[in-house]
This record gives sequence, C-alpha cells and structure tokens, in this order.
Amino acid sequence: MSVAMLGIGRLGIRLLASVLLVSAPNALASNLDDEFAEGSLVRSHWCTCQMDEGLLSFPKDEDGSGDFIARITVDKTVTGEKKCDLSQCTVFEVEPEPSQGERLGPSFMQEPRMEISAEGGPLKKKNPYCKFDNPSDKRCMQRQEMRLTKTYQYPFEQLVDYTIRFRMPKEVGNETDSLRWVIAQWKQEPAQQVADAGGTQANLTKNASQSDEPEEVWEPSPILAQRYDDGVLHLTVQDGDCRCIVASEKTPANWAHGWENGKSPPDCRYTFPSALEDRQCVSSLILEFNGEPKLTTARGVWTEMKYEVQPGRKGAGGSITVIQDGKFVVKVTGKIGYDDVPDKPPKQKFKIGHYRDIMDTSDTMDIDRVTVVAK
Repeated sequence: MSVAMLGIGRLGIRLLASVLLVSAPNALASNLDDEFAEGSLVRSHWCTCQMDEGLLSFPKDEDGSGDFIARITVDKTVTGEKKCDLSQCTVFEVEPEPSQGERLGPSFMQEPRMEISAEGGPLKKKNPYCKFDNPSDKRCMQRQEMRLTKTYQYPFEQLVDYTIRFRMPKEVGNETDSLRWVIAQWKQEPAQQVADAGGTQANLTKNASQSDEPEEVWEPSPILAQRYDDGVLHLTVQDGDCRCIVASEKTPANWAHGWENGKSPPDCRYTFPSALEDRQCVSSLILEFNGEPKLTTARGVWTEMKYEVQPGRKGAGGSITVIQDGKFVVKVTGKIGYDDVPDKPPKQKFKIGHYRDIMDTSDTMDIDRVTVVAK
C-alpha cells in the first residue's frame, strides 16, 4: 500500500522526516555541508576568534546562480599572531581549551630559505615586508582564519572526509621570496613533541654567547597543510618535526622535488628547533600516486580539493588521500602528526583562510563550499 493511500501525502512525508531528524539529533550532527547559502556565517559551524570579521564578506557568485560565496580578505591592517579567544565561541565550544600555536616553518618554493653560517647557526632570509631584524618575529605574520566549532572536531585517528571548493587570487604580489602562506590546515590538539631518536638536537652546539639564551618553546605545526607560497598550490604533511612536501602544482621554475611512487618523499625539512629549520630530515611517510602527484592551479579559478584524513602514529600510522576535481592525486601513509599527551586524547581540528608571512598586498580567498563527513 502506498504512502498516498495511507493518507499521509507529501506534506506528511516532510513532517515525518522532520520528526525523525529531531528524534535522532546525532545522526547527522557530525557532518557538515556549508554552501554559505544565506550570505552569512552560520555560528554553529564556524568560530572566528582568529580573524577580523570586518574583512569577511559574502558576495554573490558571479555564475548567475544567485548563490553566495564566503570571501576572506587579508590586507596590511592584519598584523601579528592572533591567539584564539574561545570566549567568542563559548556557545558552541562548550569547554574552552587553549589553542596551541604553530610555526610557519620552512617553505619548499625556494631552496634554501636560509643559509648556514660558519658557526653552524642559521641565517634566515629577510622578508622584505618585515621591519624587524628577526624575520620570524610574530609581528611579521598575518592571520585571517576561521575554524570549525567543536561539533566538527573529531578524535584524532578517526577517518574524516573534507571537501573544499575555493579560489585564490590570480595575481600574487610577491613570487620570488617564498613567503610562507597557509590557506587551510589540520591541527592535532593537544600534541606533544616526538622524541628525536637520532639525537639531532643533542648534537647541536652552542657557543658561550648562546648559553644564557632562553630555551626555545616548541609549537606544533599543522599535520596537513594546503599552501600557496609564491602563488603555487602545494601540500605538506608532518611526521613529528619533519615536514614533507607531498604534492604540488607544476610550474616551469619549480618542479624538482623528486617524488618516487612507493617511496618516502625526498624533500623533507625540520620545523623545530629553529637551528635545524630548513635542514633535510627523513620521515616514515610513503607516497602512492599515478604518474606524478600533480595539482592544478587555483589562481583565479575554482578548484575542489577532497582530503580523506585519518592521521595517527600508532603501529603503521595513518593515511591521507588527496583528490582534486575528482582525480586522484596522492595517498600518504606512515606516522602522521605528533605523540599524544598522556590522559588527553587529541582531536583533529580544521582551519581555513590566510596564515602567512606579512605582505603589503590585499588578497582574498573565495570559498564556495565546505563539506565534512565523519566515517
């Protein structure tokens, strides 16, 4: 007997579906499909504690559909590291917790980003837009990111699919200094530093003038990052304090990372301590791909990136599979992320927007859609 014959009809079907969703609130609670359709931010989805909302807008998509997109702008008014004040998101964060910082770390677009002095210490190359002597001065960073609320933060080793449809500026103000520019990142929080089995840090020597310097504070880098240094779309994955480039847009001047299918990525660099930053390191990661792990550009054009993320360090580790515009790019397996903090199970947390070395240009990231599906 059909539903119509039972006298329910279409209206009844819709009401019944609503009742079922209300009666089972957790069935879809951990999944997200945000197309910014209302032309505003859904506060239950996003926390804006690390951005200037005055530079967040929702223009209509120029495709004539009448739909809206989210536009995150960064300009010279954005300066310095902005810590997340979770009191702005307490309704959805429920249990405020400190957000660990992260290091911008080395860039893979220019080699090297720093040189080693005769004394063995690093000589970092100058950011032309930074007026301070130390190019790593946090006043020379720009952060304009929004992060998913706790509803969409998952156990660290859970498999979660993230899909982002976005567009970056066609013109890039600086394409020669390899200024670091993160446009999406996955964090492990909380995390603790992985022990350096090779004793590399112990082998570092300090001269007398360095002996009284304060100990450097460790900050975890994103376990997975989508980057735009020099306007080149590329991806990095973290194995402890060893960062590896695992896929990149192919450009005539920069395509020498030497990936081999079934082997570890050869271009990996330390992110901590600063005395080792930009020096080569060896990771446990393995790459699987067809042909080459090539990305297509996001300069002035829409692209869709899908990430199947299941990080972890226990046993054989975790995996990350990358698909761009429906085409398989690369699968990364191995020990992804950092060690757990005892008695504090970590979560995987997602941010999107701009986190970069300071620049004097005004740049936008357009976002058409973000979907998150926990498996």
